[in-house]
Amino acid sequence: MVSSEAFAIRTGREYLGIALRILAESYGRALEYARAVVEDGVGDVAVAFVGNVPAGAEVFYSIRLAARLCVHYYVGVLEQYRRRGLGRALVRAVEGLCRADAYAATTTEDNDAAKALFSSLGYSGYNWEELDRRTRDLLLKATCGYDDDMVFIKGLSPKELAAAPGEADRFGRKECYLVWLRLRRGF
Repeated sequence: MVSSEAFAIRTGREYLGIALRILAESYGRALEYARAVVEDGVGDVAVAFVGNVPAGAEVFYSIRLAARLCVHYYVGVLEQYRRRGLGRALVRAVEGLCRADAYAATTTEDNDAAKALFSSLGYSGYNWEELDRRTRDLLLKATCGYDDDMVFIKGLSPKELAAAPGEADRFGRKECYLVWLRLRRGF
């Protein structure tokens, strides 16, 4: 549902600070992974504005596996702006920007809003345990979805995406493992 309020989506790395403030309120946890993927030049940012007020944000990136995959890394909408179609608009805008062969997002089993959003947009949900080990390991590296229970994918099947490792090892090491290590060591 899109409300009658006008909103606009703006994209660019210059919106990272705004996006991190929105995502921090939405997620309530450290967003160093989102910051790192954008600051490293891999990811990008989309922000939904209601009038002049930033109300929703997404950090996303594209990675080459067996096919080009666009990952919806973090998507969040401020509580007072939820149920107005901003999350849906962000995801669709990012799909248009990425123009990938497939799209993915990870989430926890108890995040009903995320599961409903991605399902309504044609994504299929998979618990990590139901994927074969090779596919699961490759998609975990490509999405940094280690803290999540499931992955939502649109465009190709998990096995089709994992048919070739592409950039997953390099990306997983730099954007997942090294960021985790930095956080753990307190750098």
